[in-house]
Amino acid sequence: MKRKQSLGRQILRAMFFTVFGALLAAGIIFVITIKNMSGMVGESNTKLTDLTGKKSSASMAELTERRLLELATGKADIADGLFVDFERGVSEVAAVASLIYEDPEAYSARQVDLPDLEKDGELSVQVLYSKDTDPEDPEIIEELGLLGNVQDSLVAVNANMGSVASVYVATESGFMVQADYISSKKFDENGELMPLEAKERPWYQGASRTRGVYLTSVTKDAHTPRLGIMCGVPVYAKGALRGVAGAGMYLDDMEKLIKDVDLGENGRACIINKEGQVQFSTFEKGVLSVQEEGVDLRESEDEELAALVKKALAGRIGVTLLSIDQHPSYVAYAPLSTVGWSMMVILTQREVEAPTDELLKSLDAISSQTWKDANNYVRHILKLLAALFAVAILIVIGVSILMTRRIVKPITALTDSVKAMEGDNLEFTWTPTNQSETEMLAESFQSLTERIKNYIQDLKSITAERERITTELALAQRIQSSSLPTEFPPFPDRPEFDIYAMMDPAREVGGDFYDFFLIDDDHLCLVIADVSGKGIPAALFMMVSKTVLETRAKQDPSPSAILAMTNDVICSNNPEDMFITVWIGILEISTGKLTAANAGHEYPVLRKPGGNFELLKDKHGFVIGGYEDLTYKDYEIQMEPGSKLFLYTDGLPEAKGIGDNDEMFGTERMLDALNTVPEETPAAILRMVNLTVQAYVQSAEQFDDLTMLCLEYKGTEDQPE
Repeated sequence: MKRKQSLGRQILRAMFFTVFGALLAAGIIFVITIKNMSGMVGESNTKLTDLTGKKSSASMAELTERRLLELATGKADIADGLFVDFERGVSEVAAVASLIYEDPEAYSARQVDLPDLEKDGELSVQVLYSKDTDPEDPEIIEELGLLGNVQDSLVAVNANMGSVASVYVATESGFMVQADYISSKKFDENGELMPLEAKERPWYQGASRTRGVYLTSVTKDAHTPRLGIMCGVPVYAKGALRGVAGAGMYLDDMEKLIKDVDLGENGRACIINKEGQVQFSTFEKGVLSVQEEGVDLRESEDEELAALVKKALAGRIGVTLLSIDQHPSYVAYAPLSTVGWSMMVILTQREVEAPTDELLKSLDAISSQTWKDANNYVRHILKLLAALFAVAILIVIGVSILMTRRIVKPITALTDSVKAMEGDNLEFTWTPTNQSETEMLAESFQSLTERIKNYIQDLKSITAERERITTELALAQRIQSSSLPTEFPPFPDRPEFDIYAMMDPAREVGGDFYDFFLIDDDHLCLVIADVSGKGIPAALFMMVSKTVLETRAKQDPSPSAILAMTNDVICSNNPEDMFITVWIGILEISTGKLTAANAGHEYPVLRKPGGNFELLKDKHGFVIGGYEDLTYKDYEIQMEPGSKLFLYTDGLPEAKGIGDNDEMFGTERMLDALNTVPEETPAAILRMVNLTVQAYVQSAEQFDDLTMLCLEYKGTEDQPE
């Protein structure tokens, strides 16, 4: 009996130690597993925080630089546009005065009155004399009567430009015709009319010396505390200087433009003039504030700031990170080309990185809380395990197995989900369980990832600003397209000829253009031209050139004279030294005689009835906008019924393909394409040439604008074929 009991005890003891050892081993393994999982959770939190911080900082810096640069260039373009309009207005007055002096017989004398106190506050035109000028001199009286014809232009420019204070033309003979609102300022305290020494003024002397558009430095208005700037443009007639057209402009719009810069609480902006001084600024103090005694920042002891100002005033565009008043700041700069100034937009680095810092603080707080929750959960499990040891061995084993299934697997799945969040993957997936602690931990991670994704989505929304720029370029393209004739046939009631044209710009807007219009019932004018450069500058120059050509063509039927007069107008106001090649022809519809002139443009292509298209190597004149006082020569082409004329820009023969097909398209391929369908209509011919070019270049990026025009002369009913 004792043996059985001893054996039973041994069995019970063996069973007890076996089960206890297994339970203890399971408990140890369970504890180690929980500790490792907690460590992996903490490591994943750290990696996630570091990755988010790096990506957020880089994205914010890139977006900030792009936004600052877009803001600086946009504001600079607006500011420069004010000066461009200002110069254009003065140049128009100078052009009118030159025309009056060139052809005095075409104008009758117009009276110009002396200043009248009763007209103070009204826009009026008056004459002012130098102290050495005799108003009774017959020659002065005659010249004043002639120049009186400029009154309408003076009034129009002043009335249409709100920032302009006064507009005037001063003569070499010593008097000035002026349009303004301040008649009373022409009298002294005794009511006596004061003389005006215009030839001693900086704007007169500068324009006379440079023989071109001259802008003075910024000065305070003589009668008000407002800042202003003067512009002078010389008036030449028959090779001699007859005077200077000028105007004064208030700079209130510049100050408002600077104050309207919206960059948050710490964003600032300023304008640096060509002397390196801060002209306008939203800084109330510091190195970039407006100084009473102008300081040339190019000579600043801060070498980085001095280098930045030199670069900006050299016409450069960019963004730089440097210290402004001991605050690291992003500085974007863009030029005001007309006056040689530079627009600067400044935002501190601290404000740029503030959102990222706030995000990292939030991530740290969430990670810390998650870590605490995980540790609390581990302690809870250990207490539960200790309590289970007091229960019967069989129950402990069953409970241990149950707890292993219920706890270890969900935590492992949670850890796998966290580890899967690497790189750019922020998607957290989780299958709900019945354990509230695991659910709380999973919900914490899910909340964290959702916040991060929302923040990144907010960052992406900033890029929508770029879409606005794209929309504006599309609008510019539509405006340019609308300025060209695009309805075909353009003259459905004129059976004597057929015409078709097309333009494909290399960018959103281009510098090529074509035009055709009836000067009268028997004369059709054809124009094709190519402006140097591409993009918006070329498009703006193209619009000006097109307007001048059309205006001149309706005044003078000679192509050579049209080119010469257009060249003089372009050269008189061409600060960017741009130029344009032009072919212009005027067809006498009743006879088929085509009179043409060429200013550096491509050779035209002519096809006679029944023949092939062939190059017509006409004599080229110099390009428009190169030099003043150029002359051009007319030549004639007799268009017979069935004759066709093809015109194009250099974007056609200079088109290139890709890979082994990088040779230019050339005139030979162009002629082959034309002669493929020589009998077809102008529209069909141009479509064939365009398809041939597209097949040749394939997917290569278009390098230059491609413009074509084709005219078919059909003749009149009473003209023999």
